[in-house]
Amino acid sequence: MVLPVVRRVGRSLLVVLLVTMGVTLLLSLAPGSVAEVVLGPDATPETVKAMETQLGLDQPLWAQYWDWLTAAVQGDLGNSPVTGQPVSTAIVERLPVTLQLAAMALVLALAVAVLLAVASAVRPGSPVDRLINAVSSVFLSVPAFIAGPVLIYVFALQLGWFPVTGWAPAGDGIGANLRGAVLPTVAIALTEIAAFHRLLRTDLIGTLGEDFVGAARAKGMSGRYVMFRHALRPSSFSLVTLAGINLGRLIGGTVIVETLFTLPGLGQLLASSITSRDVVTVQGIVVFIAVVYVVVNMLVDLSYGLIDPRVRKAAKA
Repeated sequence: MVLPVVRRVGRSLLVVLLVTMGVTLLLSLAPGSVAEVVLGPDATPETVKAMETQLGLDQPLWAQYWDWLTAAVQGDLGNSPVTGQPVSTAIVERLPVTLQLAAMALVLALAVAVLLAVASAVRPGSPVDRLINAVSSVFLSVPAFIAGPVLIYVFALQLGWFPVTGWAPAGDGIGANLRGAVLPTVAIALTEIAAFHRLLRTDLIGTLGEDFVGAARAKGMSGRYVMFRHALRPSSFSLVTLAGINLGRLIGGTVIVETLFTLPGLGQLLASSITSRDVVTVQGIVVFIAVVYVVVNMLVDLSYGLIDPRVRKAAKA
């Protein structure tokens, strides 16, 4: 049991290392330097060179990366050369916005997808099933950068129900906070709803054809009881895995939505850091997102035994 966990942790650390190396290499290929961004267009070559020396940008790329890596291993993600702020502080300040959006989008997507999948799986091929599949296909084909402007136009500009952009912290009131979070949450959740629905629908249809479900029905149990007590839980393995993976992806993948709605989250910080060639901040965010992926995936593996007792029995055997 211990050895597989050690191997998984080792592979995860290798992935984090390779990702940060790739980010450093890609940003080094972009034209210009962070010194030129900080000093502005009127800076002379001498002042740019002096700042590059001060920031250590005149060293070979591998030396810059090694200096950053050795500090990061000790918990120091460095300071942004653009803002001067510690990267860890910037992440902590921006993280609540991104976490709230990701969590709300995931909960909304799971709730709607489970209801749609159950309604579809009860009578596959029925008019209800075909209608739900058609709606799911529409959701799946509408990315956030299209859904966002449509939602803003309809519900913010035309109906005036929600603000166009901006973010109110929860400390300013739950109502104001939720009003600013609803539209970006829906924009993120639409494609997740479609993916979750299709996956769970397929698994539910397969589970409903199993012998143990037939035996439960033969005992006179109601269809609703059989669905939610016997079929839904063992059909949720793939859904839990996908939801866990998508949670890690959403934390690092809200760049478009946060930029579109002017939200002070981690995604917007990442986008602005890439534009300003702030390699230190980008590396810190990448490491954080990669660690989130690792932790979430491990929690997903542990949750299997809670979903289906058969997994616990197999692990003990």
